[in-house]
Amino acid sequence: MFREILYQGYERLLTGEIVKHGVPRHIAVIMDGNRRYADRVQIVRNYGHLRGAITTEHFLDWCWELGVKQATIYAFSTENFSRTENERSAIFDIIIRKLDELACDQRTHDRRMRVSAIGEVHLLPDDLQETIKRVEAATSGYEGIHLNIAIAYGGQREILDAVIEMARKVEAGELHADDVDESTISKHLYTSGVAIPDVDLIVRTGGDIRTSNFLPWQASGSECAAYFCAPFWPEFRKIDFLRAIRVYQVREHERESAATRRTLKLLAACGYAEMEGVVGQVKRAIGR
Repeated sequence: MFREILYQGYERLLTGEIVKHGVPRHIAVIMDGNRRYADRVQIVRNYGHLRGAITTEHFLDWCWELGVKQATIYAFSTENFSRTENERSAIFDIIIRKLDELACDQRTHDRRMRVSAIGEVHLLPDDLQETIKRVEAATSGYEGIHLNIAIAYGGQREILDAVIEMARKVEAGELHADDVDESTISKHLYTSGVAIPDVDLIVRTGGDIRTSNFLPWQASGSECAAYFCAPFWPEFRKIDFLRAIRVYQVREHERESAATRRTLKLLAACGYAEMEGVVGQVKRAIGR
């Protein structure tokens, strides 16, 4: 009982600190550890995935509460196709069930949450593809919060597919090679058309310190913050979520401080005649 009271107090304390500063617009999550959690607590691995799906529901609630505009969850990688047929089928069944629930959940519509799948969806079973189409159609007109489900996804493959499509367009005369830049590549990625393609914060659970081929272009281009934590995904709590956001906020503060220091050096170099203009730059850099 005391432990629960202490936890609730710490959660309120963290929340109070977090809301005073900006939250990330786009959070991406590598939901790692479902199988290891199941093995540790000695339950069937399928139930580990199911408990992980419940944590995902909580995660979406937390994002909504804090005003996060977009979330991308790593539901199934292309590497996961190497798992046994039984495990794949169990995972797909859970995803189908949860997507159907998402389409019918009143919270989805109250929040005007738009759901999109990114990845090589054509590799998935037909019934899962149909479920994805249904939930995308049911939420296609919403612009409140965006949920991207990375499924049958691989970051290197995403970039390769973009390069192949651009090469095809160049060969067909639809695109000039000299016009290809970072923006052109972004427009040919799976995330083209989503509200906020660049990632502000990547969270990975399960203890591993790596990003596992997840959104390499979108994360590296924005130099996003990263938070790695030990709890397996089914154990991920709101305080872990809040700590991740705090890491992002510290990173952003460091960026702003570095920009301010550079601008102050510029002020010193410009001399008195340019001081008013440079002071304006300083104020803009620190958001005042």
